[in-house]
Amino acid sequence: MSFIHPLALLGLAAAAIPALLHLLQRRIPPQLDFPPVRYLSAAERESARRLKLRHLLLLILRTALIVVIVLAAARPLVPLRGGGAHQPTAAVIILDNSPSSGAIVDGGLVLDRLRVAARSSLARTTSADRVWLMLCDGVLRGGTREALLVTIDSTHPGWLRLDLVRAVERASRMVNAQPLVGREVHVVSDGQRTALASSRATVPSGVRVLALAPERGAPNRGIAAVTVSEGAAVIELSGSMLDNGGTPQPVPVTIRIGAGRNRGEIAARGLATPGREGTEGATRAAVTVSLPAQSLAPGWWIGEAALEPDELRADDRRPFAWRVAPPAKVMAAPSAGSFVAAALEVLQAGRHIIDGRDVVIGGGDVPTSPHAIVQPPDDPALVGQANRALASRGVPWRWGQLATPGVLSSTDLTVLNGVPVVRRYRIEGAGGGDQGADAVVATVNSEPWLVRSGRVVVLGSRLDTAWTALPATPGFVPFIDALVNRIVIGEAEVASAEGAPRVEFRTRGTDTIGATVFGPDARESDLTPASTALVTAALGGKDRTSVLSPDRFAAEGFSGTRRADASGILLVLALLLAAAELGVATRTR
Repeated sequence: MSFIHPLALLGLAAAAIPALLHLLQRRIPPQLDFPPVRYLSAAERESARRLKLRHLLLLILRTALIVVIVLAAARPLVPLRGGGAHQPTAAVIILDNSPSSGAIVDGGLVLDRLRVAARSSLARTTSADRVWLMLCDGVLRGGTREALLVTIDSTHPGWLRLDLVRAVERASRMVNAQPLVGREVHVVSDGQRTALASSRATVPSGVRVLALAPERGAPNRGIAAVTVSEGAAVIELSGSMLDNGGTPQPVPVTIRIGAGRNRGEIAARGLATPGREGTEGATRAAVTVSLPAQSLAPGWWIGEAALEPDELRADDRRPFAWRVAPPAKVMAAPSAGSFVAAALEVLQAGRHIIDGRDVVIGGGDVPTSPHAIVQPPDDPALVGQANRALASRGVPWRWGQLATPGVLSSTDLTVLNGVPVVRRYRIEGAGGGDQGADAVVATVNSEPWLVRSGRVVVLGSRLDTAWTALPATPGFVPFIDALVNRIVIGEAEVASAEGAPRVEFRTRGTDTIGATVFGPDARESDLTPASTALVTAALGGKDRTSVLSPDRFAAEGFSGTRRADASGILLVLALLLAAAELGVATRTR
């Protein structure tokens, strides 16, 4: 037996009141020895047994009356036998139709198996239950059983990733707020390990979480991201390798450019060899495929990277977008040095740049051109003058003291990585300006070496072999190309978002200022199933969560015994006890 208002049971202490009153009202008459008293004593002894029984009966009736009233106030729930009915239950059925549910495992679609489990769970509901359905979009859909069954039958693999931990937390809060006795959350998912690795769900007491046990996964390769830089597409692969043996085989990658028939013309091909990371089968790889940059006109371009079809088709293709900028108009000041001048001649011969004053590379002096690339002066006595020139253009950086040698490091300009620097000035913030971490393009010993502020780029060393080995490396000309065409000009922003694969452009007036590339979350490519222990721990712990096979999952849902409120019967019993007490008390008088 359970109670809707268990705190009302504290009123049972009032059951001691009749006994206390009975003891307090007992009177011991004084002992007087004269004939009338002796007569009354004899009469009392004759009726003592009958009076004691009446007093005891009154005590019992009054105590029982208080107990019954308190129990009625607590509203006890008693189980009902027979009929196979269950208690009124608030339940949320989470049907995980994220992209991974579109995988083919053992010859069948994963989502088909999940739909069967969701239907079997929903089929046990009655009109007394309140049920919601949650799909990968996280929206709670309420309605009748018939309407929700239609929704389940029409569900197809979506494009959004579902974080099961957050979904269970939200669903458990929803059912816990309902005024029903039963509270359940049914998790119907393929049980991807990546969908459970974020944290542990906080599930309120009294809420049951029933999770469908994960089944066997499948090996898979998917395209995680595509970025275009320096005339090449860098394609990152992700996925799962569940064979636990053998050497990873190269994965062919095809690049198509344009939006014509068959998704554009094939521009390039490449091979990526996935490497095994960790101990649970996750793989990660990247391949760089050169693009025909010279044949592409300036403007925005759309491309697509594609893999050979495998068990999960949703991640085999991913679009990408990039902007081909017109050749920058560049010139070098005499103070820029001979190495810079030679690199610009090579770039001009290859039509990467043209002669002009949009970008000027200086060597200590700060040009007044729209864009400027500034090296420190060769003469230390001119550093102060150069710092004042930087400040006059609103640049929040300045050259400090000479710093220790080191090697270059950059995530944006990989051609710089590992190049020695033997002489450099420490680049310091001048104060009062925005010196965000995104303005630092390259570092030496974790200190800024190449920074950008608006339309000005500041270098910590001169581009000369007496300062750094960079001019003598094969990457020097590509570095200057990136510096004048991308870093100082600024790249058009290409953002990424979850959704059906497509590209949407952002405009301002008649100008296209950026693009958003949509595609599935890269974590969906890893089809490695979570262990039962991980599912249990992530979805609330052993005291809240049960991970069940398909047969047990269908039987355990809505299995709480139906209970009825017995407070009405107790109130009727209280009336009968009150009437009996009144009758006995009246007769006693």
